[in-house]
Amino acid sequence: MPNLYEVFDHLKATCREYYVLADAVQRLRDAVHAGQVAAPPTTSLRDYEAARRRLEPTYIVRLWSEFESALRSYRRFIVGNPIDNIRAFDLINWAQGIKEGRQVDDGARELVHEVREYRNSLIHERDDMAPGVEIEEARRRLSTYLSKLPDQW
Repeated sequence: MPNLYEVFDHLKATCREYYVLADAVQRLRDAVHAGQVAAPPTTSLRDYEAARRRLEPTYIVRLWSEFESALRSYRRFIVGNPIDNIRAFDLINWAQGIKEGRQVDDGARELVHEVREYRNSLIHERDDMAPGVEIEEARRRLSTYLSKLPDQW
């Protein structure tokens, strides 16, 4: 049976992984730039810069995955359908109105939809990129939304 506090831990751990890797990439880039470490074959400092720029968006996608997995697990529990298939947009709206947990307000729902739109624009390479959401802000929004679910399901 999933536990809401374990879900929160997964979200926080995802952010911590991002910070560790961002620091490691920056330190390695600096060491390569200073000549202390050789860059892997066929790479350059530009590749380190690209990795650094793309790391946070990658972790936003992972953070969203943790959130959506928890929400889908809760829905499967409530509706009793292990193969329930619902769009993320509808899933978020569905969870807002459930009576088993604590009511989610419209503002919290809209903030989660903004994270969803940003995540979608990252993975679907849209021409009209959604506004970015920093990883800590995304975690806060997703956690606030999930905090309205029961402690266990």
